[in-house]
Amino acid sequence: MYWLTNGGFLMYIILLMSIIGLGVVIERALYFNINEKSDMTKLRPILRQAIEKNDIKEAIANLSSNKSSTSKVLKEILGFWYRTKTTNVVALEEKGREAALSQIPQLERNMWILSIVAHTTPLIGLLGTVTGMIQAFQAVSLHGTGDPSVLANGISQALLTTAGGLIVAIPALVFYNYFNKKIDEQINEMEKGSAELINYFRR
Repeated sequence: MYWLTNGGFLMYIILLMSIIGLGVVIERALYFNINEKSDMTKLRPILRQAIEKNDIKEAIANLSSNKSSTSKVLKEILGFWYRTKTTNVVALEEKGREAALSQIPQLERNMWILSIVAHTTPLIGLLGTVTGMIQAFQAVSLHGTGDPSVLANGISQALLTTAGGLIVAIPALVFYNYFNKKIDEQINEMEKGSAELINYFRR
């Protein structure tokens, strides 16, 4: 409460940004933990066996039970092949690209909000410090320099917003980069899985 009462109005904005950022972090963490926690090393031999038996329906069923982006992309490629029976590698690759692109918005969901929190809160904190310093020097001009505590207290309160902004921004930036790394890993996994599946149809 000390920070809120002494940091001024902008501290409430920083608090709101922290709540929003925390909400995004929790939502993204749950998404990646629940939906993208698939082990494709276990799924690949099952798929390979089903395809070798020409049981595409079984392969699609196995993919349908998996929530990961890679599984959805492979399911689209298999479904396309099953419907068209095409061995045109270019067509299969195009279908794989389309399916992968359709998964990216879900992977990147709310990341723009976390980016705003990470990059904006330090600026809000700095704005609070600048306005606080202006008020502190205005107080000195009114009361004179006979009491140094007037300036010291004003500066102390002004710096609270900068500290608050950094306290919110640093974890937000860490999680933003962490989730971007997870997104890159999933995109690479989709590309790798698609290439492996399409290479099988080259035979």
